[in-house]
Amino acid sequence: MPARSQPVSPLPEQVGALRVSARHLANATATPVERNPAGAGGDVYGAVESPYGTRLLMGDVMGKGRALARTADNVLRAWRDLAACEARLEGIAVRLHSLVAHSDEPDRFVTATLLSVESDGSAQLVCCGHPPPVLLRDGAAVHAAVPAPAPPLGLLDLHSGWCAAQPVPATAWECMLLYTDGVSEARDARGAFYPLAERAAALGNAALEDFTDALACDLLRHAEGRLQDDASLLAVRAAA
Repeated sequence: MPARSQPVSPLPEQVGALRVSARHLANATATPVERNPAGAGGDVYGAVESPYGTRLLMGDVMGKGRALARTADNVLRAWRDLAACEARLEGIAVRLHSLVAHSDEPDRFVTATLLSVESDGSAQLVCCGHPPPVLLRDGAAVHAAVPAPAPPLGLLDLHSGWCAAQPVPATAWECMLLYTDGVSEARDARGAFYPLAERAAALGNAALEDFTDALACDLLRHAEGRLQDDASLLAVRAAA
């Protein structure tokens, strides 16, 4: 079964001061699932407005079986609640870690990127075992620097049970792209990884919905229509 790209309809087009567009592509062996804001399978993502700015989540639940989707749903629900009341991004990450670590699946862990974006475009970023966002500006795209990455949620005790947030200046980006490793680790027939930053830079001048559509189609072409893992994209840009 070839991979499929679909817009994630429950995500609004605008959240706070940000335009939002997300796409999920199921892997080649996935069975059809109901579309929802958490993506599908183990991918989990969302965007919510809060008193502390617009909060963004992109994560990937590690493991297999029916409990995978349940863990993803629990993480998303908890993140939504925490995003609305927890001022510190590190606090959100630590409380999500506790939820995962004390779940019914003791071997489960979740890689995650968490962001809090102010109305002026300045942001705070926490990466827990997850690839950092791609920042697009002036026709170029770079991965956000993460000098102090933390272990995945569920494994933060390997890092003293804490993580550090780092600033992302408003001047560093015009469009920000969050994604799962099903995107960055997609391979072509020769085994070459998908050049995400390069392709995002080439396609990034389009309107946001067109950008995520084009990037999803480009990813499928690279993988010849057969992804080996679910792949999710979440792009944001300042609302006009």
